[in-house]
Amino acid sequence: MLKAINDMLNPKQLDFILAKDKRINLLTGSVRSGKTYVSLLKWAIFVGLMPSNSEFLMTGKTLTSLKRNCLGLLQDLVGVNNFTFSISQKSAKLFGRIVWLEGANDDRAESKIRGMTLAGAYVDELTQIPEDFYKMLLSRLSVKNAKLYATTNPDAPSHWVKIQIIDNEEIEKAVWSFTLDDNEILRKENEEYFKNLKKEYKSMGGVFYERFILGLWVLAEGLIYRQFANNTEMFLKDKAVDEHGNKINFLIISIGIDYGATRGETEFKATGITQYFKEAWTIDEMKLAGLYSPEQIYEKFIEFYRRVVSRYGKVTHCFGDYGALGQVLTYGLNRKLQQENIPLQVQDCIKGQIIDRIYMDQMLFAQSRRFILKECKYLIEAYQQAVWDDKKPDTRLDDGTTPIDDLDASEYSMFPFYDKLMMRIKGG
Repeated sequence: MLKAINDMLNPKQLDFILAKDKRINLLTGSVRSGKTYVSLLKWAIFVGLMPSNSEFLMTGKTLTSLKRNCLGLLQDLVGVNNFTFSISQKSAKLFGRIVWLEGANDDRAESKIRGMTLAGAYVDELTQIPEDFYKMLLSRLSVKNAKLYATTNPDAPSHWVKIQIIDNEEIEKAVWSFTLDDNEILRKENEEYFKNLKKEYKSMGGVFYERFILGLWVLAEGLIYRQFANNTEMFLKDKAVDEHGNKINFLIISIGIDYGATRGETEFKATGITQYFKEAWTIDEMKLAGLYSPEQIYEKFIEFYRRVVSRYGKVTHCFGDYGALGQVLTYGLNRKLQQENIPLQVQDCIKGQIIDRIYMDQMLFAQSRRFILKECKYLIEAYQQAVWDDKKPDTRLDDGTTPIDDLDASEYSMFPFYDKLMMRIKGG
């Protein structure tokens, strides 16, 4: 058995498997470094050795991300007879033990686990979890010898995970750091993918390469979209056509709206996503600068909508900002669309964390899967000028000196499809 495990793991992973566990066991480091794989393997061993009447928890930012990152892999590791799960019922069975499944994507999440008595917990992407949820989780780990296993990519040095766990010498913890180069098995099995991954993150530059390849806890500084700013022409197109000159039939055409209430600007951005979520194209935009009444905004949106439809076909989705008076404006816009018999329902956007939205665009640029029509000059300018806010970790500077609203509207049109675009990213 030990020889079989030894053949499956690289030296860093084997050290982790053989080490004596602490109450808190954190694996931090780069993408594809093997930390999730080995942490799930040890989690399975830990659960299997605990009393059969014990209860456990597995959590991530969302149940969708937990399933994508962990549950399928865990099933592959131990077999479908030993691990079954139901996302709808938020429960699983691992070696006959009950494992509860929860998402923890906002500050209200800690209420989901109040009252639980747990023998162990597994957390995917710990830096994405609210600190209050983590504190509540520690209080639930009250069974004798209960343990926490968690994985994460690095974040800002001021993040609570860095302060409360990694730099905290007063708690019982073990912290394991992994880099991409530690994953010798991946490099041997798929050297081309290994090299391409490094190139893609290096082309993104700055914070994403340092955190996700080198595994460093560093601040985000300077230009955000450095690759785009330095090589703009690579990502611009005259027309939405494929390599053979044929017009692209987009799988999804999505409009994002940022009402820009504080600066008197409203932005409409239309994004076309191709089959299999391979590419994302900004195909049209409209900026309303100055003061517009709600009725004028609605009329301009309908003008924009009809222009997009006439050029590219059916608009499948629309997402509007819900900040400030956003929801009121969206309500009025939906009534106007109904009156005009336009088959479109404007939904509230999914904002997510700004750095996740930035990461999605950056990776699409790095993989040559993100394009913008040259006529969309406002969005082009926004990508060229965007910088990190040196006073707020992992946030864009939004003091009126750069056109942030254009980026917001574009991201609102794309971010609801993040998981599918990321599946494409991870699949290569």
